[in-house]
Amino acid sequence: MIDYEDNFIDLGENLKECLNCQEKIKKSDFFTKYGICPFCNFHYSIDYKKRLEVVVDQNSFNEFNKNLSVKKPKNLEINQKYKKNVKSSRERTGLEEAAITGTATIGGLKTVIILLDFGFLGGSMGIIVGEKISKAFSYARKNSLPVVSVISSGGKRVQEGAFSLLQMIKTINSSESLNEKKLPHIALFTNPSGGQVYSSFATSADIKFAEPGAIMGMFTLSEINKSSSNKNIDITSENFFNKGLIDKIISRNTIKKELSNLLELLTSKNKIPKKIDLELPNVKLSSKPKNIKIDKSRPSGNEYIKNVFEDFFLISKNNEENLSILGVAKIGSQTVITVVQNFQRLNNSITGELNNYDFNIIFKAIELSKKYDLPIIFLVDNKGINKTFENEISGIANNLSKCINILSNHEHVLISIITGETTTEGALPYFISDKVLMLENSIFQTSTDNENIKINQMSSLECLETGLIDNIVNEPPLGASKGPEDMARIIKINIINELSGLNYVSKRKLTRNRVRKFQEIDFDNKKLIETVADEINIWRNVLKAGYKAFKN
Repeated sequence: MIDYEDNFIDLGENLKECLNCQEKIKKSDFFTKYGICPFCNFHYSIDYKKRLEVVVDQNSFNEFNKNLSVKKPKNLEINQKYKKNVKSSRERTGLEEAAITGTATIGGLKTVIILLDFGFLGGSMGIIVGEKISKAFSYARKNSLPVVSVISSGGKRVQEGAFSLLQMIKTINSSESLNEKKLPHIALFTNPSGGQVYSSFATSADIKFAEPGAIMGMFTLSEINKSSSNKNIDITSENFFNKGLIDKIISRNTIKKELSNLLELLTSKNKIPKKIDLELPNVKLSSKPKNIKIDKSRPSGNEYIKNVFEDFFLISKNNEENLSILGVAKIGSQTVITVVQNFQRLNNSITGELNNYDFNIIFKAIELSKKYDLPIIFLVDNKGINKTFENEISGIANNLSKCINILSNHEHVLISIITGETTTEGALPYFISDKVLMLENSIFQTSTDNENIKINQMSSLECLETGLIDNIVNEPPLGASKGPEDMARIIKINIINELSGLNYVSKRKLTRNRVRKFQEIDFDNKKLIETVADEINIWRNVLKAGYKAFKN
């Protein structure tokens, strides 16, 4: 691994070969423009000037608080060596301090920029840096502007001792002040992003991006090595992403476009007009309940995304072990948070079962929905909860209970569409939604395959008759598997129609109606009695208790 202290682009014209792959990059326009090796995608560290070029619109940056000074604490001793290092850094970089703050446009949208430059004393956070960052967040709050922070730092300013550490508290509190005005804070972690800067205002961002290969974390590799016998330590952005600690890895050459798209989505206040009532295709429903077997070629959630949503921005992507995809998108004119379960039945390695990662995705969606007053749209397709020991001891039962409680009391619109199947406890969070829709040929399984227990399943019509769902979504004549694009358009129309009504329901009424729905379920229905009566009672009691606690 290349030491981040040796990978600065200002090695400049002397750098003839990539330090990582040894390919010749001296004459590469791509390297010159972005500081990225065109052969291996290694991202070299770049200074603040180059960073502004790749992050904000050309010539749009206006710096503020450039020469900010603060009163020196009485007990802070500044030695001569430290003074000399500060002076040297100023002369070498042209900066007054490690933090550069100001306003700029990104895709034409005015934004507050906080940028830490590693070239100035390792981008470390001292008293002045902490003050500049705090003032930047304050300016954003007063002027109703989003914030983008770009991190390149080794952590605290050791020469300032405890006063440097205290900046963590100051900057965290400052960043959290954006919440009251529902303003976005997006952080970009570059190489390196470490120490107390990583663990302060940067990690409190709503959305966290990182460049490929960025060294990250509160502790340095040498510190970890001293306290760990593990020789396979990985503190790169890729591993942090796999652990769910950052939301997305973005290459430097695309960051401006990505930031522009996301900021536009998060700052949009458009709503679908009231009771728009778009016309649905005329497709007949089955007259009798069917014992449906799910077709293996049934479309996955990922196949629906591009035709259901517009301007879809992927935040967290699933892998073979996780089902859920988190995104922000538009449907019609309205921004929504999306959680899409991507069950690919033709892939035999995918079980279609939920794990703790999937619940964490829901929690993240709830956070974003709450902050930005946005609906959450769930596309549901799962085989229940993964019954492994690892999930058990890592608290999946706690996560399920927490999820039910939070969703029950969530004050923003929730819409669930069951696109394939849902099974036992894996269905619980989604039946809570203000509107639960179910594709015509989808099923709800109330037990799993077991030698002693019969597999019970309910068709969409049976779920409608019992009150578990609110509406059936018609499928194309040959089913969703044969017409996925048509199916997606039908789903989209249904969501728009539901939003046109739910957008204008009060927060109090939304939460109240969720509880009332479970009180009105038809317990005289024979099929329901045979399958889920006991479970429904449990759900109803949980929801009633959650609502009571919420009111109190």
